[in-house]
Order: sequence, then structure tokens, then C-alpha cells
Amino acid sequence: MNAQLVPPLVLRNGAAIEDPLGTALEFIAQDSSYRNYDQAPVKEDALLTEADIRVANSMIARMSPEVIAGIFARSPAINAALAQIPTSASLAAPDDAVPWVALEELMRAMQGIPAVKLARSTKVLHKKRPALIPILDSVLETYLRRADGMRRTGDAARDAIDLIRSYKRELDATLPTLQALQAELRLKDIHLTECRLLDLFLWGYSGTYTPLYLRDESVNEGGAPAPQAAGTSSAREPLDVIHDSSLDVRVFRDDESGYFAWLSTHPSGFVLNAARNPAPSYLILHRATCRTISGRSTRGGPWTGSYIKICGDDELHIAAWTGLHVGAAPTRCGVCEH
Repeated sequence: MNAQLVPPLVLRNGAAIEDPLGTALEFIAQDSSYRNYDQAPVKEDALLTEADIRVANSMIARMSPEVIAGIFARSPAINAALAQIPTSASLAAPDDAVPWVALEELMRAMQGIPAVKLARSTKVLHKKRPALIPILDSVLETYLRRADGMRRTGDAARDAIDLIRSYKRELDATLPTLQALQAELRLKDIHLTECRLLDLFLWGYSGTYTPLYLRDESVNEGGAPAPQAAGTSSAREPLDVIHDSSLDVRVFRDDESGYFAWLSTHPSGFVLNAARNPAPSYLILHRATCRTISGRSTRGGPWTGSYIKICGDDELHIAAWTGLHVGAAPTRCGVCEH
């Protein structure tokens, strides 16, 4: 192994990966997403097929047949945008060589599809343009928004481009290491773009999660099993964890007094309402002041029994929590939508 040929990789949050080659090979060996997603054959053309869309499910996209059909129904607009983006387009190119306008059109073509947010969109589109489009799930979105202090604009396509520009800043800063690593992996017949390589390092060292394969004895500081790596489809961290210190999120289950005490001291916070065993089909994100979850509605309790509450001051932390434990993004409450 020519680890010395690949210099350390340093992220914008200060995290340093001393042996990027060894870390990448460990990921490839232990994380099922490389075998099931990265190696899945998808043509990098301008024709999105239903089979192409289904590949994203091997990266925990968890799309139902109805969601897949919804994306495929938008394929004329998606294909038209893809046709404007060369298959050789790369986020590693100089900024003026990146097809930003066409990329925004592509993101806009995905906008508004029911149950399809940024994570699902980019898991589908990355396979069509793997050198250009990063996989922007809740972990990476949280990291990038922190790194650049970004807020949502309300325009999903515009927000996606802002995040990809932020991702490019990270990629540009680490490009020499990524390209040296890419060259070493090619010698082993492993072909991953700079974009995808940065994905796996951000997953492991973003400060949001630590993948299971990087944890000593797979246990975190609080004694709970650690989260798994990006795309792993096996068991996730048990849902009896009460406090996730890395995300500053609290889970209230059978704790009415604790829940209402939290509401009283976090009026600007957010509350995720979920089934006792959370499922992708019901993850509703509310403001802490929403009458439907604050005890001010006509419905009585219990409030943390059949439905539990996941609470935090940062909605991105809650979205990251659902990505970890449920593999899905929350839906905003229609009463207090913001």
C-alpha cells in the first residue's frame, strides 16, 4: 500500500485524516454502499430510467414504488437538463467550467416531486453525473451549512446549488489529496470520483456522526452503539437513546414532564413527532410553539407515548437524527410550516 503517496486530508472543520488511502479502503471493504450503489451499472447519459432511480435505494433512499414513479414522471424535464450537462462535467474543474446554469435547471426539474427532497434527488442524480453531483444527505447538509453559515432561501433548487458551491469549496481545498488517492485506488481497479471520495470522508469526519467502522468496538462515548457509515443498509443505532450529544437532540418517550419542561425553555426550538418506532411514513417537523404538539390543542395526552418527540434547537440536527435512525427526511407541519 502506497499510503505515503497520498498526503493527509484536512477538512474545513479542522479534522485531519492522516491515512486517506487506508481509510478509503476500509470504507470500501466494510460499507455495503460501495458494492450495492457505487458499483451498480448506471449509464451516464441523458436518459433517466426507472432502473436508474431504483439504484438510489441501495443508498438508503427508501423510495416506494409511488415515489419512484413520481420521479420517473418528471423524466422529460430531468432528461432535458441532463442533456445540457456533459458526461465529463466535474466539480473538480475550475469554477467557470462547471455548468452551474444547467445544474440548477436539473435541480429545478427535481423540485416539487412528492416525498423527494435533496437527499433523494442527489442519490439519484449522482449516478448520472458522478463527478459533478455530490450526495447531499442530512449529514453533509448540516456540515456545509455550518461551514459557510448558510440559511435556506425557500427555493429548493437555489439552496441545492448553494450547497454544491459550498461542497466545491471543500473539494477545491482537498483536491491534491483526493486526486492522489484516486490515482492509487485506480491501481487497485477501484474507480471513484473526487466528488464521491469527499463524500465518504465528510461522512466520517464531519463532526456530525462517526461511522460504525471507525468507532472502537462500535461504541460511542455514552455507551450506545455508534451510527453506521453512509449507505449501510443493516441495523442502525437503537432508538432508546435519550440524548444524542453529537447532534444536541433529545428524545422524549414516556416522559410528559420532561417534554413539557423542554418546550417551556426552548420556545424557538423544533419538535419532530414520530411513531414510537419511527418510520419514514410519519416524521412531522413542528415548531416548538405549534399548538398541535404543545398541549394547546383540544387533543389530550399522553404526548410521549404512542407518538414520541425528538426535540432540538436546530432543525438540521433533527433532520440528521432522522437520517441516522430512520433513513428518511421529515415533512414540515402544515399548521406551523415555515
